[in-house]
Amino acid sequence: MSLRTYGKDETSFSTCDDNRLSGAEPLAYESTQYGNNSWIPGQLSVEELCNLVTIPKTLVIFFPEVPELATEDTQKLSGRFKVPLVFWKSLSEAASGFFGCQETRDSNGALEHFSCQFRFLIKEPVKQNPRLFYPQDGISYGWHKLAFFTYWTPSNTTLILCFGLPRCMRQSILLSHPPSLGNPFWFHVVLIENIIDLYDKTVWAWRDLVRGLEQNRTCPEDPRPDYINMHEIARHVLHSSETIAMAIETMTDITQEHKLFYKENESLSPATRVASRQTSMAFRSQVSILKCLSLRSKALEERLKNEINLVAFNTVAQHDSRIAVRIGESTQVDSASMKTISILGLVFLPGTFICALFSTSFFNFSPATSTEPQHWRVSEQFWVYWAVALPLTLVTVAGVLFWQRVYTKETLNRR
Repeated sequence: MSLRTYGKDETSFSTCDDNRLSGAEPLAYESTQYGNNSWIPGQLSVEELCNLVTIPKTLVIFFPEVPELATEDTQKLSGRFKVPLVFWKSLSEAASGFFGCQETRDSNGALEHFSCQFRFLIKEPVKQNPRLFYPQDGISYGWHKLAFFTYWTPSNTTLILCFGLPRCMRQSILLSHPPSLGNPFWFHVVLIENIIDLYDKTVWAWRDLVRGLEQNRTCPEDPRPDYINMHEIARHVLHSSETIAMAIETMTDITQEHKLFYKENESLSPATRVASRQTSMAFRSQVSILKCLSLRSKALEERLKNEINLVAFNTVAQHDSRIAVRIGESTQVDSASMKTISILGLVFLPGTFICALFSTSFFNFSPATSTEPQHWRVSEQFWVYWAVALPLTLVTVAGVLFWQRVYTKETLNRR
């Protein structure tokens, strides 16, 4: 498949289907060549391609992603068209992008062939519901793993091997301008123009998710921000920024190699040099557009940081502060109530103690009679009260102090 998707729901784009044509042994792949002022579609297997005695002036082959090719097919392509072996390795498959080139010359130093290989990686979200900015059930996404190999000879033969292109890009190539046969970089302009369109589409798709967060901010009265999805979107946007930054580096390398190629091959025809100037201008324009997309992706990162830090965190912090204020106000009311109760207790406590003390049998009040006046009698055993009350009070106070010390020590040890 041209697009592999990951996430909670794995789905693929209907426009990005497999370009292998079934019913042929060995497998035949979609191809097109330019002739009679138009692109002529067809199909070729790797074996048929490698066995061609004469390669058409302009031939484009659309393969699936690099890992889906059989090892024997990659060996045949490397043997026939000098494709570097590193192009097929997992290192290149995992790279965010790269560019490389090579050439062969005869014993007299004349150029025999010039070839390039380059790769672009694009991450695109998959919307389950196009009407919703913000996904309610997680984020699904896919990787466009685009790889290319171009093979050009001074006899104006151009072969382009495309790997992992979505159907929309393959159709767009068929609508491109007529090829410039004397310019080995003419097809780079066509490819990168379509790649930039795909980058632009994906950046705006990530922008829709960020905009969805901004339009569905959590309620300040009861904030419940979805931090997991917010950080998921941030992770994807960072990947998008990385791939666009790598695309700029790749384009810079292509532009430099384009200048170096024409500097080292001064024997090329004037018409070819005129075409190279047009190509150089196109490359500069494309680099400028990629820089614009990179800045837009960086702006999405900043908007996400603002949404997470200034909106979500601050909203929750303000809500927590309001709750803390309410708790403090309630605590103040409770403290006032407890203070009132304490004052009342202090007012009545002395009288209560005196009443309790004089109500004991240690004291005896005899009212006046006709023969005797009223009088108080204190028991001779009143000392027993103090003998019991004072030690018990001291033991109680000591026990409370000991418990507080042990509890405080255990609390500090746990921390």
